[in-house]
Formats: sequence, structure tokens, C-alpha cells
Amino acid sequence: MAKYGEPIANKGKDSWDLSEFKNRDGVDLLARMIYSEAEGEEYVGKQGVAHVAKNRKADGRFGETYEEVLLAKSGSVK
Repeated sequence: MAKYGEPIANKGKDSWDLSEFKNRDGVDLLARMIYSEAEGEEYVGKQGVAHVAKNRKADGRFGETYEEVLLAKSGSVK
């Protein structure tokens, strides 16, 4: 497994090919998502982004793992 936080370039054939993120640790994926979505926000903004992912995982319609939730195409529900 790669180290946490190392830069990853999109090596896929299009913007939805996120194969370089497959089989990565959920903590790493969640941290990357929080950073990309709330980079300039205060701590409470970062918490809000994390809660959205947590709630989607708990709901189950968006996936059962953080990998499934965070790598799903926008708006896709199981």
C-alpha cells in the first residue's frame, strides 16, 4: 500500500476513471476528500464535509464503505 497523502495523478482514461484510488484505505480516501472539498475552510467546515460522507455511508444507499461512497459517480445511489 502507498503512503498516506502522496500525490496521485489521474491515470485513467477519463475524469471518472478513479482506478488509482481503488483498494486504498478509507482513512486516506476520506482525508483526501476533506482536503479537496474544504481546503480553505475552518475546522467546522471540514467536519461538515466529513459528516456528509459518514451519513451517506450510514444510510447504505450510497455504499457500505468509504471507498464505495467516495468513489461513486456523482449522485449515484445503489
